[in-house]
Amino acid sequence: MKRVFIDTDGEFDDFMALVLALKSKDLDVVGISTLSGIRNLRDSTDDVLNAVELLGRVDVPVAEGLEVSMSQDLAEERKNILRIWKSGGRASTRAIRRPGLTPVKEDGVSLMIRKVMEAPGDVTLITLGALTNVASALLREPKFAKKVKEVYSMGGAVLVSGNTTPVAEFNIWGDPLAAKIFFNSGMHITMVGLETYYQPVLSGEEWAKVREVNEATRYCFENFDPWFSYLIGLHPDWKGGLQIGDALTVGAAIDPALMKCRRCFVDVETKGELTVGQTVAYGLSRRHPLPKEANTDLTVDCDWKRFNSLFVERATS
Repeated sequence: MKRVFIDTDGEFDDFMALVLALKSKDLDVVGISTLSGIRNLRDSTDDVLNAVELLGRVDVPVAEGLEVSMSQDLAEERKNILRIWKSGGRASTRAIRRPGLTPVKEDGVSLMIRKVMEAPGDVTLITLGALTNVASALLREPKFAKKVKEVYSMGGAVLVSGNTTPVAEFNIWGDPLAAKIFFNSGMHITMVGLETYYQPVLSGEEWAKVREVNEATRYCFENFDPWFSYLIGLHPDWKGGLQIGDALTVGAAIDPALMKCRRCFVDVETKGELTVGQTVAYGLSRRHPLPKEANTDLTVDCDWKRFNSLFVERATS
């Protein structure tokens, strides 16, 4: 069984990732930290607490992490981008059920550090949001990077366009400085970026099966319905289904063979006028050789059919 610590901003796709993680016997979830994403920290935390409570996993500690990005020079631009996302319905959702649980008193960064340091070399990090909490852990505890077993991180776009700006993916763009610290930390990183994020699309039939299986998935669908409607209208090619890209990151941690990766060196643009938040990869072609030792396994393809089967099997178990 693989011991994992999850860092998440609690959106719909994160919620389904938690369903997969918390219902998988392959994973021992030792803790969860939260941070703000499109919505505020409280709503993000409430969704995580709801997932833990409704799935009967109250044994898993949930701690509130950071709400403020390290990249404060981007605060105004961030507000403008978030207004665009909200107009599409993504942040029109709030936690419609206030959980019976509360976060532990320990802050999210401290919980993350403690769980890793208690089991050096044995805890895998799964990151599903901006990298503010992880970068803070790296700065607070100098030995942290060497004690982490590996990281599966949802974020970035190298070979495809961004989803927030033409070159930047939302999680990396949310805190480029934190992402730069993360990629230059020396940890063993698998980057599950937009190259594979949109590949796993569950059919309408598969969604119906998952939706009715338990209280947690029913809550998720009710809570995020405005976002579902927006997405389905935006992607008619999904034919009434929905993608679950963050859950794919958990799937990669469960079964790395699901992913096809290329080894490269990834860095993050933090100052560009048009390119802030861009993940830049070296070593993918002869024209752009590695400037230093490779630091990332970049996922470039996935066996999404096998992943879909894995997700449905675990979610309905």
